[in-house]
Amino acid sequence: MPATESLTQRQFDRIATIAKHRWGLALTPQKRQLVTSRLLSFMRGAPFEDVDAYLAHLEAGKDERALLSFFDTLSTNVTSFFRDRAHFDYLERELFTGLARGTLSLPGRRLRMWSAGCSTGCEPYTMAMVAYDRLESAGGWDVQILATDLSNYAVEEASAGAYEWDSVKDLPRETLRRHFEERDGRWRVRPHLRQMVKVGQLNLMEDWPMRGPFDVIFCRNVMIYFDGPTRERLVRRFLGLLRPGGVFAVGSAETLAGMDLDVRSVMPSLYVK
Repeated sequence: MPATESLTQRQFDRIATIAKHRWGLALTPQKRQLVTSRLLSFMRGAPFEDVDAYLAHLEAGKDERALLSFFDTLSTNVTSFFRDRAHFDYLERELFTGLARGTLSLPGRRLRMWSAGCSTGCEPYTMAMVAYDRLESAGGWDVQILATDLSNYAVEEASAGAYEWDSVKDLPRETLRRHFEERDGRWRVRPHLRQMVKVGQLNLMEDWPMRGPFDVIFCRNVMIYFDGPTRERLVRRFLGLLRPGGVFAVGSAETLAGMDLDVRSVMPSLYVK
């Protein structure tokens, strides 16, 4: 395919329909240039005659691997450890410290958290670091963090738990020493974090196998890709799995304003059920 070829309006509309139907993504006209750039770059090495042939293959819906590869082409995995630090500070201050001191309690000393849209794993491993640092000395806590994403690439990277120096260089030296080990030129999370985090692939638009309840749910910088009705339906599903008093976080550019929900805001983009 010539590198200069662009998508027609009809082709973009077909892509938007696939994205909406399969993953709930709202590809607005403003995304057309980005989609065009990524798709045409992908097509240079793809085994299809042209874009129409590729889209016809996806629309048939029989090749789940190809569909997920297409999602990877469209998705952006931007993440970092302790991103939006105030959210983790809140968990440390208002939840983990109280549990460690015994001023708060949870049945069975079980703490369950979910990082929905976990990208390459920085978010759930940050959850694990903060929880471990506060609860280790208390002893006897069963902490499990579910980390899910739809992207093949993201799930593979999060499962590996191994990061380049650029990803960890801004962490405090003590945090790096305590929670990572350098092997084969990459910084790998230590076993005590790995055993706390379970990584899986999940399409948020489909059925969820988990039943909850969760004490903490983070779905940050995911819902910006959805339209209003899709966002509200998704938030209600999340809150249905969150225990009363549980913490729900969205991205800094996201809000629950305008939704009639049984939550209270405790800081920007952070809520308690």
